[in-house]
Parts: sequence; C-alpha cells; structure tokens
Amino acid sequence: MSRCASNQEVARFFASHGIEVTHVRREGELRHLRVCGEPMTLPMPASADECLRLVRECLAAQESARKAS
Repeated sequence: MSRCASNQEVARFFASHGIEVTHVRREGELRHLRVCGEPMTLPMPASADECLRLVRECLAAQESARKAS
C-alpha cells in the first residue's frame, strides 16, 4: 500500500475488491483500519497485493470463527 495513499484512497482500493473497510488512519509505519468492524493493522511498506492478501485472510478467519460458534 502506497505510503502516499490517503485514507480515502485506501478505503476505495478495498471497496473495488468488494471489501468494506472503515476507520482508516495512518500512524507512523502502520495503517490501522477496521475490516467488517474488526480492528486490523497493516504495515505501510507492504504492497497493495500483500495488504489485500492480509485482509482476505482476516475475513476468512472471521468467517471461520462465526461458523465455529
């Protein structure tokens, strides 16, 4: 994810992949956001593809936890 990307651009990027993220904010070398209401932190140096992979893994883990409940 580009260090220059605004919070709004980050939200739009994930929305273009059908993923709703909210509460996006940058703090130093980290970007904090919420994925389906759950907090998540992404490393700033990671590529857009890597961030997308991490968020998809987070979503899969959330889905697995819901099914197990």
